[in-house]
Amino acid sequence: MSADTSAVPEAAASSRAAPFARDPGLLSQIVEVSGDAIFSEDRAGIITSWNAAAERIYGCAAEEMVGRPTAELLPEETSLQLQSVHELALSGERVDRFDTWHLRPDGRHIAVSLTVSPLRDRGGEIAGLATSVQDVTDRVQLTAELEDARRTQEKQNVALARSNRDLEQFAFVASHDLSEPLRAMTGFVQLLEKRYANELDERGLGYIAHVVDGSNRMRTLIDDLLEYSRYLLVDPPGRVIKTAEAAREVAASLQLTGVHVGEVPDVWYDETSVLAVLYNLIGNANKFRRPEVPLRVEVTGRIEDGRVLVCVDDNGIGIEPQYRDRVFGMFARLHVREAYTGTGIGLAIVQQVAERSDGAAWVEESPLGGCRFCITLPTVPGEAA
Repeated sequence: MSADTSAVPEAAASSRAAPFARDPGLLSQIVEVSGDAIFSEDRAGIITSWNAAAERIYGCAAEEMVGRPTAELLPEETSLQLQSVHELALSGERVDRFDTWHLRPDGRHIAVSLTVSPLRDRGGEIAGLATSVQDVTDRVQLTAELEDARRTQEKQNVALARSNRDLEQFAFVASHDLSEPLRAMTGFVQLLEKRYANELDERGLGYIAHVVDGSNRMRTLIDDLLEYSRYLLVDPPGRVIKTAEAAREVAASLQLTGVHVGEVPDVWYDETSVLAVLYNLIGNANKFRRPEVPLRVEVTGRIEDGRVLVCVDDNGIGIEPQYRDRVFGMFARLHVREAYTGTGIGLAIVQQVAERSDGAAWVEESPLGGCRFCITLPTVPGEAA
């Protein structure tokens, strides 16, 4: 059985500890094994002791440093500052954790945190100084790197704000300066057809029809580009979006039957983006349905890896595996324009909405026989599982 030492009187414990506290050999050992560099100097500033940690930090053995002036450790740019610290310590004041720079004998600067204490002789007079040194070079470098990163981030934020303003300006130019000439051209061509139809042969009327069709498609492309540009802006204001309710709202606005909405977790995003995703995915399912087969679309979701995974399954014509990576590209089309309308910008918007929040969008085969489109969106704060 071990002895119970908890009841040793405080006076007895003090009497036992005191001899060790006064043992100069023990104190010398403590100084020698300290992780801090510790050295002493006399009043003239000559180094009188130099421990093992000082040898490691400064790269010089005690035999090389004892007898040399501490002024050799002071870089020119901080020498006056450090001399004032020494003078303060020589006056009897202890200086705790003073951050500055020292100069190693090999010429390399190191960042240090100093504690400078006066040393007194038996008569109580100050005979010199003891300096404890921590090498904080790594900490200083890390702080500098973090500051550089902060400044870089600030510059990027400014550039991003400028880019957003430029994007808004582009949207204005595209909606007005590009669309207006197209509208004018279409109007004049249609007027030409109306007034001179009797004077034009079938080929001439065909030319007019091609011009009208081309200008209408160009206007549609411009409108879709404007729609896509709305989702290029980063960090939209987030709020709780009832995903299931939004899916039902989209199905109702498209006047579709056969759309089944299951349990879908709420997401933390802007409503416009969520509605755009659901509109494009549900709308695509309706567009690419199988002829003479009743439409069936299932919208489901769950929390996975800290994000909301939303899946839209359909029983449509599907997408061959080799084409699944292409469908999210801008203006990507897997079918001729005459077979299916649209510019192919809708799925690009879905991908942009996903990536804008560090998510992803992809397509795979659906158990319903068509496609399963998946997108990950941010969870409501505090609800990720």
